[in-house]
Amino acid sequence: MKLSINWLKDYVDPKISTDELVHRLTMAGLEVEEVHGVGKDTVLDIEITPNRPDCLNTIGLAREISAICAKNLKLPKIKQFKSAKVSPLTITIEDKKDCSRYVGTVILNANIEESPSWMIERLQSLGIRSICNAVDITNFVLMEMGQPLHVFDLDKIVGGKIVVRRARLGEKIVTLDGIERKLDQSILVVADAQKPVAIAGIMGGMDTQVTVNTKNILLESAQFEMGIVRRASRTLGFKSDASYRFERGVDIHNVLNGADRATGLLIELTRGKFTVRSDNGPKKMLKQTVIAVSIAGIEGLLVTKVSTTAVKNALTRLGLKVAAGKKDVLKITVPSFRGDLKQDVDVIEEVARIIGYDKLDVSFPHIQVLNIAPDVRPRRARREAATVLTSKGYNEAITFSLICQKDLDRCGLGANGVGVENALSGDHNLMRPSLLPSLLQVAATNFNRGQKELRIFEIGKCYFPSEEQWTLALLSTGRRSHDWRQNSKEATDYSDVKGALEQVFSKLGANVSFEVGQYPGLDVGAAILRFNDQSLGGLGRIPKNVLQQWGIKSGDVYFAQVNLQPLFLLPKAVLKYEPIAEYPSIVRDISIAVKGEIAYGKIKGLCQRLGGATLKQVHLAEEYTGEKIQSGHRGLVLSILYQSNERTLREEDINEVHQGILDALARDLAAVQR
Repeated sequence: MKLSINWLKDYVDPKISTDELVHRLTMAGLEVEEVHGVGKDTVLDIEITPNRPDCLNTIGLAREISAICAKNLKLPKIKQFKSAKVSPLTITIEDKKDCSRYVGTVILNANIEESPSWMIERLQSLGIRSICNAVDITNFVLMEMGQPLHVFDLDKIVGGKIVVRRARLGEKIVTLDGIERKLDQSILVVADAQKPVAIAGIMGGMDTQVTVNTKNILLESAQFEMGIVRRASRTLGFKSDASYRFERGVDIHNVLNGADRATGLLIELTRGKFTVRSDNGPKKMLKQTVIAVSIAGIEGLLVTKVSTTAVKNALTRLGLKVAAGKKDVLKITVPSFRGDLKQDVDVIEEVARIIGYDKLDVSFPHIQVLNIAPDVRPRRARREAATVLTSKGYNEAITFSLICQKDLDRCGLGANGVGVENALSGDHNLMRPSLLPSLLQVAATNFNRGQKELRIFEIGKCYFPSEEQWTLALLSTGRRSHDWRQNSKEATDYSDVKGALEQVFSKLGANVSFEVGQYPGLDVGAAILRFNDQSLGGLGRIPKNVLQQWGIKSGDVYFAQVNLQPLFLLPKAVLKYEPIAEYPSIVRDISIAVKGEIAYGKIKGLCQRLGGATLKQVHLAEEYTGEKIQSGHRGLVLSILYQSNERTLREEDINEVHQGILDALARDLAAVQR
């Protein structure tokens, strides 16, 4: 909201410098964002919060400044116009919920010409272009009193009818900005007997605009429902000064006051004649809210001493009626333009604002200390997982938790998202059940910008009907990091992502196994992660058809997702010092052929179980699936390290153990030694 200092002084003169006024307004909750000069005037650009539509006009801000600076407020004298004649114009409101009040005033024999210089200066200081006296008056009253108005050329209204109704399917209107706009049944319009002549609360139409040839005027002053104006503004994709105020709420009592103010100016400046008025509004206005507040209550909440007289004066200057009750209790009658005041704490906040937040006594709240230690395990686990992955060259991504069904369909995940009842847009109407769409969106963005080698991870929440889960997801593609010992870079594969996950699990102290299975969104042959007989997630390659849906044209892309919730319960892993072995080790290689569906983790687990205390390490040295291997099988070369911390091992010490491993591989896994 722009405030002209010259215009402000028509109603209240704060008699302080602009810098001091800016400071006081800001300390009263009306933040001044910018101060700039316009000719001989100074204009303040003030941020008005959505709950204070009463401040979206010069008089509203003047009322605030009157209270802040303890200066008298001078309001313009407004003549009231009442019609004893029957109006030749019929006004009909089809649904009172859409339009609770509509005041139509007829002015005949008006002279449409240039506005006087004082009005042009007032409007131009706020960045409003002068058009003609009749139109300028509506803009003047809008910025002065906050009541949106519109003037129609009465002779261009067909059938002598004004109907406030929903637009009909297929209707169009050319608005005052010269753009033809298609209407639908969610949009409220002001129509004559044939067609819409204005989009209610937003802008009028070209067909009934006031020009220099206009002689007879219909002045509109109304209150339209906030939600319907907001939806229409979003549907049509444009806003106006009027819609900005209707969306935040227009005072129903100000509808008639605005009409009277504009009518007086029209008679004065156009020399027209007031003829008739039609006021279509509720028969009974809502009762004003009465709030009881005590001085002790004010002092208790603000921890600041206040005088009863100062409180009364401040609230009275804000337009509230103050009556003394029993003891130190004040009964506050709230005017209709202050719909944000509903209970005693709201009134106490008004007192604090007028005093100035910077002038309240400084105090610290009393905090009761409880001997309940917070559970730091979840945060610690997430931090440790992130530390491990960043050390492995992964970059962390932070994405939006809201997605759409289209994203799930492109990943082949089906309709398993949790819907949002009041979604801001169709692209963000589901709470994500997986991090796969989120990381694929990040990958697609990077690919479109030429970044083909990606290692990214995210630790965020996935949402399900019964719970929400902290989830870790990894995505890897492209070539491995450069190794100066290699002549060429190898493409990243399943084992790279698996190795990163294993280091995370090791850091968290979790013994997680990898089993062949099916996981949503991944190719056949994905790995299922298991912990204590519970599925934690999956790891595998993203299908080519899914990548094509996201516009990713590259090599293989690997993805893993892990439910971290069960791992949060694990105690912190204790690091123990192990001295370097003083005795040499013995390495034995095992070359076997096994069925392709037998996971390496199962083979490694069998070796570790039978190897005893002397088996220190099992390493997969080579995998072969060439012509010399039976179909459906793969060849593996395992390198097993034996070592003792007490003595030097001899061949006979490990022969029995090693042979036991070979026998178990053949017996339990049908492995064939090569």
